[in-house]
Amino acid sequence: MNLPGTAPAQPAGVLGRILPFWFGFAALYLIYRWPYIAALKQADPDDTLRLVQVRDLLAGQGWFDLHQYRIDPPQGVVMHWSRLVDLPIAAVEMILRPVLGATLAEQAASVAVPLATFGVILILLARIARRLFDSQLAGYCAVLAGTSFPIVTQILPTRVDHHGWQIVAALGALLGLTDPEARRGGRIAGFSLAIGMAISLELLPVAALFAAVLAFSWLRRPQQSERFITFMIALAGGSVVAFALTRGPDWTNYCDAVSPAYLASLCLAACGSAITVRLAGASPLRIAAGLAISGAAAGVVLVAIAPACLAGPFGSLDPLLKTAWHDNVLEGLPVWWLDAPAMVQWVVPPFAGLVAAVALWRNAADDERSQRLDYLLLLAGSLLLGTMVLRSMAFAIAFALVPLAWLVRSLGARLETARGLPRKLGLAALLLVCVMPALPVYFAQSALGLEQDDASSTATAANGSVSTRDPRIAAAALGALPRGTIFAPLDEGPRILLHTAHAVVATGHHRGAASMHDVMVGFLVDPPVARTILARHGARYVVLDVQSNEVGVYRSLSPNGLAARLSDGRIPDWLTPLPMPRESGLLAFAVNTR
Repeated sequence: MNLPGTAPAQPAGVLGRILPFWFGFAALYLIYRWPYIAALKQADPDDTLRLVQVRDLLAGQGWFDLHQYRIDPPQGVVMHWSRLVDLPIAAVEMILRPVLGATLAEQAASVAVPLATFGVILILLARIARRLFDSQLAGYCAVLAGTSFPIVTQILPTRVDHHGWQIVAALGALLGLTDPEARRGGRIAGFSLAIGMAISLELLPVAALFAAVLAFSWLRRPQQSERFITFMIALAGGSVVAFALTRGPDWTNYCDAVSPAYLASLCLAACGSAITVRLAGASPLRIAAGLAISGAAAGVVLVAIAPACLAGPFGSLDPLLKTAWHDNVLEGLPVWWLDAPAMVQWVVPPFAGLVAAVALWRNAADDERSQRLDYLLLLAGSLLLGTMVLRSMAFAIAFALVPLAWLVRSLGARLETARGLPRKLGLAALLLVCVMPALPVYFAQSALGLEQDDASSTATAANGSVSTRDPRIAAAALGALPRGTIFAPLDEGPRILLHTAHAVVATGHHRGAASMHDVMVGFLVDPPVARTILARHGARYVVLDVQSNEVGVYRSLSPNGLAARLSDGRIPDWLTPLPMPRESGLLAFAVNTR
């Protein structure tokens, strides 16, 4: 358990150690995802709509204008996404368009950007590993990252949404936490999380966790406030700069993105922390009191400016959207909603990393114990966040990878020198549990004849299974129709926007909650009521995929609703069936206006 001495990071050495692993995993990911790449498919509606947003930007839509005007036209829907994620995709497309043309350039960007994100993740992990241990650990980190489900599912080719960049921002903050120079480390951590929150407010709990860990470190060592205060100033100042660069004149106090209310709260917390540094001295009691007052004041300001945000980003959703849509979005649910193999694979590796972090802290030298404790607390807090909200498990495993890599290397070294078959088998089993714990569970399920739960297996297969639908055939068939607004299921909307010139009533993005509600109600109610809803939105067509999960939900909730009737061939007289190729996987109908 003795730790090697720390050494300064050497970027050239880091690159040399991780590049072979990056190339190897990139090749595997390309082979695995080739059906998606070749068929111009995306695994998730968010990836699809992200490409639509980038197309609009390249077509001349304003940098600060985040409307999707073809969703619920003519007013459109303002997206809560950041241009920071659009920027690398747009840059790659602009570089490649003169050579490949617009379509192939977009396809290439949807492959290159996620793989580049993975490369940045490996570089950050390698630098953290070298700082804490030695450069040889970088390869272990790369292998573990490349086989970690919570990370891999966010960086596979065509996965162009923001989640991969969130992992990068979180690891950038971890790099700052482990920096031996306190002020520089605080700035790196604060700016990284400011950029991460600008990308998505989903990183706000992670930023709060970092602040809590650094504040506790300050309480333990009252003379060392530099890392905490520079973190708070960088977090607030970086957020203001990121807001100015990406939101510009839009001062609306949204609850799902960094907005003026959040900025005011962050700036007040930073100012309060700076005052506490000056007035509290070395008294832990005064430090704790000052931080408590600053935090409470920041919370009061946030609620006073934007009281609706007290209910969270989704607090304004009506009961139908909450129960039939939001509560079925797996990434926002606790980890126990996964099936057993997936849950084990998502939870056990970060927990093993936590166990390793405990061992490292207990056996650390005196001058390293405080930093090891900070790391341990951060990892424990992120694992708790990931257990409660599945999307946060990617941060937990990212933080756990370095101590987990150390544990795997230690177990491997012991396995090489172990004597006796029982001991060797025991160490090999421990290695398997640390790296691929789902395998024994799969084998046990197969031996017992247990079937995987359908609901949670959808999550396991996310980003992996390939539909038999051909989006190019569907696009050609729909594109041949006169342009109009399509009434389609929420998950179908982004594909229609990407592959055709049509508009849609709604997509599954909560700022368009009113039109989302109308789509869900329209597919659930009797045809005469649905017709009124369609008329209100000026819908010219109805399109649906009867094999989709969303249509399955509508059919189960309302066996006589519009979705169920159309799926069963019970077509109301105000709809005219349109010929669609079987390969499109779609049913399409024209709305009779007379």
